[in-house]
Amino acid sequence: MSEKPTIEQYLKNIEEGMFKAYRCVDCGNVIAPPSGTCYGCGSSNMEWTEVSGKGELVSFTVIHIAPDEFAEEAPYYIAIVELAEGTRVSARLLGFDPLKPEEIHLGIPVTLDYEKGKSGKTYLAFKPA
Repeated sequence: MSEKPTIEQYLKNIEEGMFKAYRCVDCGNVIAPPSGTCYGCGSSNMEWTEVSGKGELVSFTVIHIAPDEFAEEAPYYIAIVELAEGTRVSARLLGFDPLKPEEIHLGIPVTLDYEKGKSGKTYLAFKPA
């Protein structure tokens, strides 16, 4: 078993452009963001794993009025993406005009990307494949 999963390490990996998830050694279930136990079998025998970066857009919303930390970045998309590995993550959605959400279709293939915010923070993001 590798080190205990932490949100801090998960976010650090994203900041460094190395998006990783946790994989249950016992059943193979992939989890992101990481958790101390498997959602499928309850095991705590987890390890970091690489992900393909491929997924499908499941849901999205446009953030027009953002919390103070992100106010300068509004409007922007937040999406739910189902990764090819079977887990779902929330991330920024790139490649679309946030003032034209009607142009986005659920189910489209997306691929991993990153977005550097005005604050200098790096966000997990996906763009059309």
